[in-house]
Amino acid sequence: MSTTSRWNCLTTASRSLIAAALLMALLVAVPAAGTPQAPAVSPDARPQEASLVLPREGGGSLGSLTVEGASALRIRFERPALRLDLDPLSAPGLQTGTPIAVLERVRPDLVRPLLLASTTERSPRTPRPWLTAFATGSLARLKPDLKGVASWQVEIVDAGGVVVGTRAGDGAPPREIPWDGLRDDGSPAWAGLACSHVLTARDKAGNTRRFVGDSFVVPAFRVDTPDGPCLLFSAMQWRGSFAEGGVSPLLTETADILNLRVDPGRQVVVAVTAATAEEAEQTGRAVVAALEPRIGGAPGRLVRESIVAAGAPPGGTLRVAPIGPR
Repeated sequence: MSTTSRWNCLTTASRSLIAAALLMALLVAVPAAGTPQAPAVSPDARPQEASLVLPREGGGSLGSLTVEGASALRIRFERPALRLDLDPLSAPGLQTGTPIAVLERVRPDLVRPLLLASTTERSPRTPRPWLTAFATGSLARLKPDLKGVASWQVEIVDAGGVVVGTRAGDGAPPREIPWDGLRDDGSPAWAGLACSHVLTARDKAGNTRRFVGDSFVVPAFRVDTPDGPCLLFSAMQWRGSFAEGGVSPLLTETADILNLRVDPGRQVVVAVTAATAEEAEQTGRAVVAALEPRIGGAPGRLVRESIVAAGAPPGGTLRVAPIGPR
């Protein structure tokens, strides 16, 4: 950049200051014509100084400047005072308060740690909605083919002749009579129990005919109650469901349903009904030991209950359900 360009880039105030400084240098170096030379100045003598104070605001131009009786020119610029208008008690992020208020101000993220852990660890409580080890709805379906019937009755009886459930009606029976696994009092039947159905039909003359159907075993099934899901399976069904990897789909689906549909703060009862107390205790301990690592909640969430009843399925039958209200 040339000297002329640099001079054009200066502001008016800067040009005035430079012009004043050059003028002072000329006045000191070149005395006026006819003016006697100033006497020699001793090296120890202190030069006289002139002070020039520029205005604080507005800048301004000096125009022409004449300084007499001074060998140096000092230019001072007044700087504005620095003020920090900040109240620590009201500044964002510096407010004081109780520890509870500080903790509630920034809520912890409970999901992020689980997502980070899922990248390196496999959760034992991963839901598997595709499992269908537990039957729902109708467990048995009777399809009678009768005509000219005034009334009918279907009884679900176990191997000992005990009536488990009853269905009845007037007129011709429907083409399909389902049974949902519930007793007449609303309680679920034992899973693993061998049963059969008996159909009794009466005509308008009062004649009675009885038909005995094929026997069947009550499968593992699930009943949704107001207190939560109730899962029922027998010890033989549980032990017979183990896959090659040593994992039982029945137990896996039991854990999934409890983790998804039951609050982790609620206790869960594992009730075992068997012919002897020893058999009930043995089956209950085995199922609890296998199920406890797969469900969430505090340790001791599973509660064992042993029930002795004659006619229970071999090895015992289990009922897993949450305790207490939702």
